[in-house]
Amino acid sequence: MHFERDFVIRNREVLEGIVARSHRVALGIFVLTFSGYGAAVWLWFQDNMWGALVVATVSYLVFRQFRMLALGVARMPLRGDPQAVEALRAIDVALEQDKPHPVLAEVEAHLRALEDDPPTADERAAAGQDEPKEGSGKAD
Repeated sequence: MHFERDFVIRNREVLEGIVARSHRVALGIFVLTFSGYGAAVWLWFQDNMWGALVVATVSYLVFRQFRMLALGVARMPLRGDPQAVEALRAIDVALEQDKPHPVLAEVEAHLRALEDDPPTADERAAAGQDEPKEGSGKAD
């Protein structure tokens, strides 16, 4: 386990943004790579076997790294943001120990747990939050 509950409470907004952006970027990479496979097939039917091979190989290599690439692209807008420094460092440390998929899965599990069991007033105070943010709870 890489992240503690109090860390996730303190950095909830940043972590939610990283997870959401990571999923959007991963979807874009997924669509792009499979479009690349389609382009490779089209090139192959056009008797351009080497072009098809190059496009298919590049698509495959990008697809093999799509989790790490998606996480890297998702973190880019947060560079230089002083509020995101702690979260980005913690994610970097977690990525040194584990692969991107388990790290993101753990962050998502913690965020879901916060939705199911919101932080207490003591936990919010320890995290530096005075009041719960509007719209952060579950819908009625």
